[in-house]
Amino acid sequence: MALQFKEGWITFPPATGRRQRGSSTVTFSGTIRAFQVVMKGYNIRYDNGDHHILELELDLDSSRRGSTVTVNADFVLRDSSGNFDDPYEGWMNFVVMADVN
Repeated sequence: MALQFKEGWITFPPATGRRQRGSSTVTFSGTIRAFQVVMKGYNIRYDNGDHHILELELDLDSSRRGSTVTVNADFVLRDSSGNFDDPYEGWMNFVVMADVN
């Protein structure tokens, strides 16, 4: 058994009109017995000026299969109009900690 760490990134291209969801995978050197994913950092921005923010959501969920962990991310930026009418983009950086056989 060994504790291993793997870092990953999920990039979100400019989008309007919707919430965004992305995913990334990391692979370890053996079968994963237990794991945890933590957000390390993020960047989120509007592409067309300054806006008052109504909603900002950054959420990670994950699953494993054998030696691979898939990390999914929800990414939302909505201004005070309540609509997804302004283009936004960014990225999330995460770390997977795994107990590996």
